[in-house]
Amino acid sequence: MSASDYEARIARVLDDADIPIVRVEERSFPGERWFLVWVDEDSIAAAQSLAGPIEQELNSVHDTENESLAVTFRPHRTDIEKPLVSTPKSVLASSKVDQLIQLLEARSRTSDALPSLKYMEDPRASLAAIGASRHHLVYGRRGVGKTALLLEAKRLAEREGHVTAWMNAHTLRLMNPSSAFLMVAETVLTSLIQHAGTSQGDSFARLKDLGEKVTSLRAAQVDAELGEIIADLNRGLRTVLRAEIVRLYLYLDDFYLFPTSAQPHLLDYLTSMLRDCDGWLKVASIERLTRPFEPSSHIGIEIPHDASKIDLDVTLEDPEATQKFLESVLTNYTETVGISKPSSITRDAALGRLILGSGGVPRDYLNLFASSIVAARSRTNAREVGQEDVADAAGKAARGKLRDLEQDVSADNADSLTSALEYLSSYVRGEGYTYFRVNVAQKSLPAYETLARLVDLRFAHLIQATLSDQHRQGVKYEAYILDLSQYSDVRLKRGLHVLDLEDGKWTFRLSGKANTLRKLKSTLFRDELRRSPVLDLEALGRHAGLNTA
Repeated sequence: MSASDYEARIARVLDDADIPIVRVEERSFPGERWFLVWVDEDSIAAAQSLAGPIEQELNSVHDTENESLAVTFRPHRTDIEKPLVSTPKSVLASSKVDQLIQLLEARSRTSDALPSLKYMEDPRASLAAIGASRHHLVYGRRGVGKTALLLEAKRLAEREGHVTAWMNAHTLRLMNPSSAFLMVAETVLTSLIQHAGTSQGDSFARLKDLGEKVTSLRAAQVDAELGEIIADLNRGLRTVLRAEIVRLYLYLDDFYLFPTSAQPHLLDYLTSMLRDCDGWLKVASIERLTRPFEPSSHIGIEIPHDASKIDLDVTLEDPEATQKFLESVLTNYTETVGISKPSSITRDAALGRLILGSGGVPRDYLNLFASSIVAARSRTNAREVGQEDVADAAGKAARGKLRDLEQDVSADNADSLTSALEYLSSYVRGEGYTYFRVNVAQKSLPAYETLARLVDLRFAHLIQATLSDQHRQGVKYEAYILDLSQYSDVRLKRGLHVLDLEDGKWTFRLSGKANTLRKLKSTLFRDELRRSPVLDLEALGRHAGLNTA
């Protein structure tokens, strides 16, 4: 049947209910076709109540195997003539900026349903690597672009004719490893069967039988012994997933949300299923919340023997390159709404502070920019986003980071990390600085892991991985800066030693004191870091409730 035939059937049902159709659009997805039907907004509830009968009729005459039809309704609103208003003096009050804020808020977080506005390859990431015939673990903090990388790899794989399957571990987090495996296996089999189309080959027929077996096991909701079904799946997949025949990529996003103790078991099941197949697992996660391998039992996948690691964790060690990359990403958004470039509505100093406030994390950067525009609009006749607007937005963003902390870790660990953060922030600011050093000799202490978790959660950022001590040979430090949210209100303390960024270069100033701004070239930057306070990790551990004995 043609699309017009389906539309006629939809219209007939709605006409009987006196609901006129404004327009119909069609969307196709693997295994499904959707009809989006616009009706008058007053008729939405009545129309939606007829969705079931409409779908039943459409599917009864639909002749495409393994594809279902679905219907949903959207309100059509008649534009009401608006009174004429004077043109706003500030560009920040324009409709283009309204659209920019909406676009940033809607598209800063990527997903399989809503990919990046336009993928910009991060210098730290390698599409060529992620597309290789190899299992991969992609690590990075929240918002660094793990999902965007996997989605772009998925798009390229599909363009090459390969089979892809996507699963987010958020949907698996309440399952045990066996149930989660069966769910993922069912997704894999569904993708392969859809790829086969109307093929009657024995190999695909065997996969259909396996799919029914996996579905029945899942429906039974029992903790199944998986040895036999994994062997059957592997035997069936090996007949299809062969070099130069069919290749599968299985993408597993947000893996850190799956219980840590169960992670090696699920990975072990999945890689056993794909053993000796042209099928490859691509997992995105946060490294310190991930345990891919259990050494005592040899369960899971071990780096580098079974899988390769791709690290997207960003630091501020090369702020110039980071600023160039992030501004190129942001330019895609501004150009989309008709604003030539970010600097058209943002001061140069504010663009630098956006890098500092986001720690170089793309999602934080885009969200912070949107919030900074809102902050700037609260000022009378503001024409540009300024540094103070970014600082204001960063302070408000701290609440979101605390929510991330509570979501990513257990309640006990959340309390420990919150106490550690309070101590870290108050100690460093109490010393009159926004940046600090850590003696590398203390990296073996448990509290170093606590500091690393705070960095993962974007409450502090690494700015120098190796910093020597001028007076003590062999003593090395790591240098960090507190997140802007931890000192955005510089009125808390006058004379605070503050590092900032301008055109990708570090600058120094004393808060509340005029004429103290100076640029820090490489040697001056190191000298300034050497004057910063040294954080005692034993003290941090005590405040976090760790056993430092």
